[in-house]
Amino acid sequence: MKLIDEKGKFLGLINIIDLLVLIAVLLVIGGAVYKIKGQDNAQNAPKTVKVTVLAPAIRPEMLTNVKVGDKIVSGSSFTNVAVKDFKIQPAYMINPDSNGQRVEAVDPYLKDVIFTLEGSTVISAGTINLGGQDIRSNKEYFVKTLLYEFKGQIMNVEIIE
Repeated sequence: MKLIDEKGKFLGLINIIDLLVLIAVLLVIGGAVYKIKGQDNAQNAPKTVKVTVLAPAIRPEMLTNVKVGDKIVSGSSFTNVAVKDFKIQPAYMINPDSNGQRVEAVDPYLKDVIFTLEGSTVISAGTINLGGQDIRSNKEYFVKTLLYEFKGQIMNVEIIE
């Protein structure tokens, strides 16, 4: 038995043109279902992410507006990320001693602030975006709220299941 007979029918059942049109329609329907339904709903579910950010060498008078519960701003709108905790501690500096060796010293005036931020986000495409910024350990992060903005560095990222 031939695949396509002398009348142009595939296996003697359906015209080859009709078969190609049927396959094209099925592919379009399958693509639409895949797009609407998504790849994996469990993978696209929002997860809670906790980030620790160190903002170094801040003048103490700049810290008067910092409060637990402050919402992080991205662009001109609030996000679902909030300041869960913050610690103010003396700022550490690396200075040369009289022998030219680098030594750790405490600055008598400036303060380091360690922020703990928490929010919900969808983790996809190999990145975690929290508060409108990509996050990874050792990456720069701006702690920006309605009343203040500090440039810091991410110390730790924790995904809470």
